[in-house]
Amino acid sequence: MKVLNQVLNFKDLKIFQDTKHFSFCLDSVLLAKFYIPKVKDKKICDFGTNNAIIPLLLSKYIRKDAKIYGIEIQKEACDIACENILINNLSDKIEIINEDIKTFVKDKNNFFDVIYCNPPFFKISKGSNLNKKSKNLIPARHELLINLEEIIYSAKVGLKNGGRFVMVHLAERLDEIIYLLKKNNFSLKNLRFVCSKQNQEPKKVLIDAINDGNSGIKILNNLYVHNDDESYTNEVLEIFGD
Repeated sequence: MKVLNQVLNFKDLKIFQDTKHFSFCLDSVLLAKFYIPKVKDKKICDFGTNNAIIPLLLSKYIRKDAKIYGIEIQKEACDIACENILINNLSDKIEIINEDIKTFVKDKNNFFDVIYCNPPFFKISKGSNLNKKSKNLIPARHELLINLEEIIYSAKVGLKNGGRFVMVHLAERLDEIIYLLKKNNFSLKNLRFVCSKQNQEPKKVLIDAINDGNSGIKILNNLYVHNDDESYTNEVLEIFGD
């Protein structure tokens, strides 16, 4: 079932979501706010855009002549993304493309200033039980159509020298992420762990890397999502709006 919602506390942003597909979650919002496009960032891409939540959020911060490309391989999700662009009157800023990321970047070599990605987190294994999951949700959560190495390589192909690759992923896969970034000559610049509460181990990690950048990493303070009473922390509440 498709429903129309306001996007958290962001003024003038609405979004269609379909319960058959992957609804936007906190990860996408944190990712969009982790690196705000700079004035020089004119060409921006979102790998695996789904319903286009990340392009919608980024549209609040880009310059007038900048363009955001949302790439989505699933046709139904792509159709919803296109509707979301139309209802928000953002066709001049955002373009949705129904294509495999690996194919798309072949014609966009050294093209983008920034690439964002909230990727599928889970590797395919014998214990994945994919048959019990919605066929529309599997590619969003599991590395069925693209894996982490292919995502990072595709970002390498699509980014200009000095371009930014911004990603959210599972903290437990950080060693693999760092290895693949180095393999593709990315320099990890900013890293922030995301924890459910204080005194709990991080579950997610926010990554900001530069293509062919200089060495030097800044590890930011942990981001805590919830207070002890399960309410959102003040920092997260601030992220939820303009």
